[in-house]
Amino acid sequence: MNDRIHAIVPAGGRGQRFGGPVPKQYLEVAGRPVLSHVLARFLQAVEIDFIAVPIAKSDVRFEELVEARDPRVLSAEGGTERALSVLAGITTLRAAGAGPSDWILVHDAARPLLTTGEIFALIEAIETPGCPGVVLAVPAADTLKRVDVLARTDEVADGAIGSTLVRDGIWHAMTPQAFRLSDLEHAIERALAAGHPVTDESSALEAMGTQPWLVRGRRSNIKLTYPEDIELVDAILRQRAK
Repeated sequence: MNDRIHAIVPAGGRGQRFGGPVPKQYLEVAGRPVLSHVLARFLQAVEIDFIAVPIAKSDVRFEELVEARDPRVLSAEGGTERALSVLAGITTLRAAGAGPSDWILVHDAARPLLTTGEIFALIEAIETPGCPGVVLAVPAADTLKRVDVLARTDEVADGAIGSTLVRDGIWHAMTPQAFRLSDLEHAIERALAAGHPVTDESSALEAMGTQPWLVRGRRSNIKLTYPEDIELVDAILRQRAK
């Protein structure tokens, strides 16, 4: 494949659901910041040319990471929301020589359990002729409930069950998600202009009629979202280190 591969790791979020004075991408797990684990994983893949990391303007922690000194890692000033940060990452990659047909892997800064095998699975998929883009995902394993928050009647409950959803064909989207640079840029710009929420990169492409492929990932590739996730992420990383 002649087209190059790059990554964007938006790292400007504050992690409001997680809480705490330190953004979750800089919390220490298994002896290193979360973002350090993420960048190290991408740097291990020689197929990836550059890794753009959009960060908050006030960020003073990023430059302290060992991985930030690698010439393949490029920082950028992120936006007020994820979609704008991804666009900032694309601008940075273009300045580094990325072309419109290059592939971009967008990955959450708070998913430090990504494996090299998952990255290679995505690369194998995008090397397939006609690939429209790829999303790492896992099929839903638990019974899914739609919650009716209006039916809440007790302070000890978080809501009431409105219905049980059919689980067949339901997958949990994860990251990385891979798309061609020009397709991703155009889709996000179009979604933002139309006022459509961009919950993930795939949703922007889907709004244009694209049907990205799914590549099955590992259930361990969880996103650090709530404080109780720290213990699990730390344990898995330490076990892998052994």
